[in-house]
Amino acid sequence: MRRIALAVTLTAAVMFLVTGSPVLAGEKVKWRMGSCWTEAINLYHGDKAMIEFVKQATNGDFEIQWFPSGSLMKAFEYFDACSKGVVQAVGDWPSYWVSKDTAFDFLGSMPYGFTNMDYMVWYYQYGGRELYNEAFGKFDMMYFNLGATPMESGFRTTEKAGPIKTLEDYKGLKVRTPARATISILEKLGGAPVKMPGGEIYLAVERGTLDGAEFSAPGIDWGMGFAEITKYWSVPCWFQPATQSGVMVNKSAFEKLPKQYQDIFTMACMAAAMDSLTFYEADSARAIEKFKQKGVEIVELDEESLKKLDEMSGDYIIEAAKERGGLFAKILKSQLVYLRDYKDWRDMTGKFGYGFHPTYVESALVELEKMGVK
Repeated sequence: MRRIALAVTLTAAVMFLVTGSPVLAGEKVKWRMGSCWTEAINLYHGDKAMIEFVKQATNGDFEIQWFPSGSLMKAFEYFDACSKGVVQAVGDWPSYWVSKDTAFDFLGSMPYGFTNMDYMVWYYQYGGRELYNEAFGKFDMMYFNLGATPMESGFRTTEKAGPIKTLEDYKGLKVRTPARATISILEKLGGAPVKMPGGEIYLAVERGTLDGAEFSAPGIDWGMGFAEITKYWSVPCWFQPATQSGVMVNKSAFEKLPKQYQDIFTMACMAAAMDSLTFYEADSARAIEKFKQKGVEIVELDEESLKKLDEMSGDYIIEAAKERGGLFAKILKSQLVYLRDYKDWRDMTGKFGYGFHPTYVESALVELEKMGVK
């Protein structure tokens, strides 16, 4: 019955878009939506697509005003603001909130793990949505997927620092990266990872405070001007094969919405996720030639290094599960079960499918079973 109700709601929304006929009684609602992204960092594509879909489907009666990072408040202040209802929604990357609860760590990305399509399939078909809501529910919020970028660019380094071709090249490098897993692995390799907001990267690299940095997918990196300050681009991005983004919503604010508005908001997020997924894939492909024309040299990590990084990622994941347990371990087990279940089809489709099967999945699942994670 639930599926039928959602299908009816979606049909009504589509009929409005096609015919221009309102589907609601016209109740006025106005929300404020913050964002972790400035206007210069286009990880907000899904935010704005969702806002537009909601506006069209309600004939403008449900208005969501978008505020970039730095307008109402700083990026990392939005979490508490949404939790308390100061703003009704916030576009984000879930892994930013790991200091609030370690359960958020792999909800945004995971080393040598989920691709963008993995996040989408897991969210909608393998219980991911419920786990996001469990994690954000601890802070009186709900969570809606707004898509995922493809593999991130990986590290970009200056001409002075030189290219990253092997694990030896990480030694001594001061590079910006925010994820705990990446920081841990780089430190074990002798690197010097630095946490820093995206808006501060350009000047830090330009002034030589950093030897290099990583931020997001190629098209987003291009828009942030990284071709002007770096010479080398090291691929593949083993530590962030995808970035899942979405919108956290104050639970009380959502529950106060008319039922039709709740359904339209939910369906608008699904539509925005598809729009965002395809946009970032195309945007990444288009950006490569732009970097080449600027003289950026693309270098590849050797297979021996990639094999070692796969192993180190698995070691980190098992260590983190044992150290944190709780909801983090529960989320991790769900993700690994999905990877295990999907393996045969991934192998069968091969180059006609997508992604890869990490080598650590089985051993990590064994450890989680020993821990009694349900």
